[in-house]
Amino acid sequence: MNGFLMCFSAGGCFLLGFLLLFHPLGQNLTANRWLAVFVSIMGTAFLGIYFKNTAFSSLQFMLPPCIYLSTIYFVQPIRVFKNKDGLHFLPFLICVLLQLIWKVKGMDFMIVPLFAIGNFIFFIRDLLPLQFLAYIIVSYRALTVHRRNLKQITAAVKEIGLDWLGYFLLILSVISLFWLNDALFGVLFLLKVMPVIYTGSIFFLAYFSIRQDAVFAFNKTELKEIAVLLDQTLPDTPPKVPRLNDQEFAVSLAKLSQLMEEDQIFLNNDLSLADLADRLALSIHDTSYLINTHTKGNFYNFINQLRVEQAKNMLLDGRMEELSMIGIAFGSGFNSKTAFNTAFKKYTGYSPTAYMKAHKKN
Repeated sequence: MNGFLMCFSAGGCFLLGFLLLFHPLGQNLTANRWLAVFVSIMGTAFLGIYFKNTAFSSLQFMLPPCIYLSTIYFVQPIRVFKNKDGLHFLPFLICVLLQLIWKVKGMDFMIVPLFAIGNFIFFIRDLLPLQFLAYIIVSYRALTVHRRNLKQITAAVKEIGLDWLGYFLLILSVISLFWLNDALFGVLFLLKVMPVIYTGSIFFLAYFSIRQDAVFAFNKTELKEIAVLLDQTLPDTPPKVPRLNDQEFAVSLAKLSQLMEEDQIFLNNDLSLADLADRLALSIHDTSYLINTHTKGNFYNFINQLRVEQAKNMLLDGRMEELSMIGIAFGSGFNSKTAFNTAFKKYTGYSPTAYMKAHKKN
């Protein structure tokens, strides 16, 4: 049964790898290619378990850097491969070299003991799950930074927040824990259910990976500006110098006020920083500077606060008799009820329904 599940999991990995490599929608191509390599190597690992063969075990040292680089390319779509990125594959190259040397001696490098504690022996192969878990943590940190930075350019973070990738990494962390148990602890119950967990995980990995959308739906020029802008939001970036002089700032601020107060462009569900920059005839970077300096916040807070104020007015002027709560959400500029409820609670301390009831009593 376990052998069947391992072969089944391997086949699922190879199929998913093929679909990611030749993504039918042509989205996030570089990121998906790294992800395709990752799941394909997982497939070879499952086959190695079935055949009890360590011939391809060195490939598993490629798993951590592949998932990390895939994550990085999802959050930085115009990024180019750098020489220092190759250092992530150094453990793999060293392992391959040593594997060849040991093979000449008729030995398997992966079961070379590193140290022993009592009856417990730590082998080279036991480094794999530790490296894997460490890279998952680093990848999740990169994803968290991405979600924070998105608030600089959009008021609808959830739609491009790569939630599916967060779930993907969570599932991989579960796999890594079972892998650690197999390598280090040997808890019998976990070993028995491990094949089922691995197989189920492959299904969930496939489900979440095919749900992805384009992360940044902008043209190349806008993407370059956004990349520079997001780089400058990192903690170790030097303070920004003023991008607009006093006169330019005042003129642009007047235009911004007109667009928000008179034209109410914040009601556009798909409004982004790039759209606003185009309306202001400013660069994306200058527009971000204008908003950040004027509001002491970011684009996300600026737009969503205006939308919440609009929703509050709609709730209290009797519009609920004509519209449902989802109608209020879309009518105030939000593109989902979840985003509406989250923002409303954040800026008012009430749910929309509780806010309406509290103010009607008054």
